[in-house]
Amino acid sequence: MTSKISLMISDENRLFREGLGRILVTRKMEIAGEARSLVDALDMLRTGTHVNLLLCDPSADTQREFEAMKEIAQEFPNLHILVLTDRTAPSWLDMAVEAGASGFLPKDISADALGFSLELVLLGEHVFPTLHSLLEPKAYAPLAPLSVPNEGQSRPATLSARETEILGCLVKGQPNKTIARNLNMAEATVKVHLKALLRKIKAGNRTQAAIWGMNNASQPSMRTTAIPLRDHNGESGMNSGEYKGI
Repeated sequence: MTSKISLMISDENRLFREGLGRILVTRKMEIAGEARSLVDALDMLRTGTHVNLLLCDPSADTQREFEAMKEIAQEFPNLHILVLTDRTAPSWLDMAVEAGASGFLPKDISADALGFSLELVLLGEHVFPTLHSLLEPKAYAPLAPLSVPNEGQSRPATLSARETEILGCLVKGQPNKTIARNLNMAEATVKVHLKALLRKIKAGNRTQAAIWGMNNASQPSMRTTAIPLRDHNGESGMNSGEYKGI
């Protein structure tokens, strides 16, 4: 993102709002307002506060909060809503999607992964990387987890050296053709490795894999660097739409 993003944070915890705001202002994001609830956020928006993105954790009055979220989505269709919460019940995700949220993330996400996810949402992506194992398949939800062990195993997926290289390329936003050129392999071979990679980390698509990669970059098996979503020509390596194929 080259221009500043105008952001509103809605959360009951004042210290969390202030702390998150200090992190995001270092990422070319401007905090245009803070609110204790989505009801308060709706009032602020109606008074003329202009923001590109609303980052929120609905307060205890769940029913009214999601009603307010739906009203915000309807009255301000150009505003992107992303839920950042530690309440990860499947019903919460369903309500968030129905209310118009473009993303749903856990509060224990890394700062790099959060920044990357916000950029994706602003590009038109829908980012729902949690709760995959808890939900029935739905049309809107590939929902690969950010960082989870393999099912039935106690340790995270182990990637081969080649898969790790490809994952690093995904984090950089590179398309298959660029990956093939940089790693000196056929594009068809890249697709084979990519399919294996997605299967290992339980990711539904390359976007989810990139988020997983950024969130796990500090692990010994991950030697990628968190780099902005650009290819060598400075162009975005991912198009809008969550379901981009491999």
